[in-house]
Amino acid sequence: MGQELDIVVGVRLCRFVWTACKGGQNNVFEMRGLFSLLVSYILMYATAGAQMKNDTNIVEFIGQGIQKEIQTVKQPIDETIAFVGSSQCKNVKKLLGVSYEQLQGESEPNLNSLSLVYKSKAFKATINITLASDVLREARQYEADERLIIFVHGFTDDPNKGSFSNISESFLYSGDISTIALDGSSLIRWLYLRSTTYVRFIGRRLGEMLAGLVYKGQDPKHIHIIGHSLGAHISGFAGKTFENITGFRVGRISGLDPAGPCFSHIEPDCRLKETDADYVDVIHTDAGVYGIRDAVGHADYFPNSGSKQPNCLLQSCSHSRAWQLFGVSIINPKAFPALKCKDWDAFRKGDCEKEISYMGYPSRPGTRGHYYLQTDGAHPYGLGMKGIEYKNNEGIVQNIGNILGKTSTGVVQTVSIVAVQNMSISVVQNGKQLQGALISHIPLKVGNGKGLLGIF
Repeated sequence: MGQELDIVVGVRLCRFVWTACKGGQNNVFEMRGLFSLLVSYILMYATAGAQMKNDTNIVEFIGQGIQKEIQTVKQPIDETIAFVGSSQCKNVKKLLGVSYEQLQGESEPNLNSLSLVYKSKAFKATINITLASDVLREARQYEADERLIIFVHGFTDDPNKGSFSNISESFLYSGDISTIALDGSSLIRWLYLRSTTYVRFIGRRLGEMLAGLVYKGQDPKHIHIIGHSLGAHISGFAGKTFENITGFRVGRISGLDPAGPCFSHIEPDCRLKETDADYVDVIHTDAGVYGIRDAVGHADYFPNSGSKQPNCLLQSCSHSRAWQLFGVSIINPKAFPALKCKDWDAFRKGDCEKEISYMGYPSRPGTRGHYYLQTDGAHPYGLGMKGIEYKNNEGIVQNIGNILGKTSTGVVQTVSIVAVQNMSISVVQNGKQLQGALISHIPLKVGNGKGLLGIF
């Protein structure tokens, strides 16, 4: 049996979700709007039930649907806040006395407090950075052509947390490859604005240490630095310093959602850029908020458009997804094929080149351009070749935005949606029928008629 539903979405939906996100003037939801959205998903579930997987229940379906809508409306708000904040970073840092020019010299952080964590199947050890060149050479039973893999964590992170554990265990599982993590937590655990300045000092010290290893025989081409968030920019400064000292570039830098705030409106020399290594590959998972939106590498990968990762309501979840995806790619190199495309819209429309590159660890030097793919929302995330065949799994609000475009404020215009029989939904704006893509998992088609329930 078909169900009919008239849904007015857009500005009002944005308003009640925004109220929920910020707590509201009276610290309450607009319950009428929330209830309406719940009703819409219940009816969609009833209509779609016969074609859904047997193991999908109504709670999961409704929860996933509402999460998509909140995420879609919340994203432009978060991006706006990040944009405004990032554009003023330089001035605010000067006002607070934490700009690079103000700290350089006598006020520089104590870089001798930095340490490296060496991890292999045999043992794990922490080494002060001042001793690293000598100790690492002995610990690794040195061979000049052996890969040297260094992980650099981001803000508030450290090598004892999930990011390095994920990456290091993946390397050990895939072939007994030892890894090293730079521990900069003593300097970048607190005070983000100051930490963005410390990035340059920490990167410089790491570059000096790596140069010391080269003087002891390490082949620069076999150095691979993997940096997440602020760690991606630390990696970039390490590469710059390394080249200044040795005259060579490190072999590869992988930037995992490089930090965006304070790095989106500055000169390329003040952040990670493609000339910092022979090959720089970047994965964007929270572009425009915690991550940088700009393409900064030789090859830039944008899973799920580069933002709003599946099953992630919070930006921190999307931001962390970058290292999770990279970890999977170490174990399964074929997990994340990506298509070379102009942008996400081109990927959605199937208007891409036929060139495929595998995202993550298997990304190969010589790869150039922007690459797009879709992933699953649950570990191990990879969809294989299905990931380059666009499937509309976005929510109602996002799909209306895709159909209509957005206003100058980024808020979807108000339209009417009418759910009709045979799992079809029609969209009407100002009395005109509109063509569209998919809404949630339900095909969208032209239609008319009035719904039985006006919910706003």
